[in-house]
Amino acid sequence: MVDTYKNILVAIDGSEKSEKAFIEAIATAKRNQAKLHILYVNEVSGNYFGDFAFVTTSLQEELDEVADKQMKEHQNLAIEKGLTDIKTYVLYGYPKTLIANFNESEEPIDLIVMGATGLNAVERALVGSTTSYVVNHAPCNVLVVK
Repeated sequence: MVDTYKNILVAIDGSEKSEKAFIEAIATAKRNQAKLHILYVNEVSGNYFGDFAFVTTSLQEELDEVADKQMKEHQNLAIEKGLTDIKTYVLYGYPKTLIANFNESEEPIDLIVMGATGLNAVERALVGSTTSYVVNHAPCNVLVVK
């Protein structure tokens, strides 16, 4: 068991569970005087639509705006709650692998905080939940918030 966490990653997606996980991550970061790493994964990129570039460009711009808005809101809330050591990331691809194998920070992540379920019900039904994947594949502790 880890005595204190130094780098805490929280994955957000706008769902109710991820918002609860975010609040828990802030409290845990404050207790541990840890850096909070906030991750938003944009699941859509040009590769998913092939030849439909005109659709992709418009959709991608809209998704980028949503990601930027989410990041600003969450970073501001963390600051309001008293955190000062915060890093934000917007990545593109599959959330389960990007969260479980997160390597964007300079220091290794020693705790991942995430909601029990997220927004993507279709993926959860077809291939299993992102949370389940992260719990089974992450190299560090994972705190699942219900």
